[in-house]
Amino acid sequence: MSAPNRAAIQVGVQESAYFVYRGIHAQHPAFGAALEGRAVPGNPLGAVTPELHNDGGHQADSPFTSWTHNYDVARRAALRFGPGGVILRLPVGAPEAGEAWSWVYSPDEFWEDEILLRGVRSGATVEML
Repeated sequence: MSAPNRAAIQVGVQESAYFVYRGIHAQHPAFGAALEGRAVPGNPLGAVTPELHNDGGHQADSPFTSWTHNYDVARRAALRFGPGGVILRLPVGAPEAGEAWSWVYSPDEFWEDEILLRGVRSGATVEML
């Protein structure tokens, strides 16, 4: 395994108070949307709870996408199956009135500094890996 990109990790550490990150590997079903800066859950109208989403195996029916304050966690997810993934970056903050998305607490059982996003969101910055 190659050494982590220390410059990228340092940027992530400095920005972690202002941004959240989502790593998408190149084989992910929502990879095309990620290339356009959109976060699309498996099922925007799904009834999966945050606990089930965090537990794993329910993402296809989940109204959530997983985000993290930890850049390195997102990077590992993006490179899960090798090069070619992307990292999405969004600013931290509440949605404006009328927005169809929201941040939701995650049980974070895997210590990934996870936060969940309910709904579809666009406008993310895309970093190709």
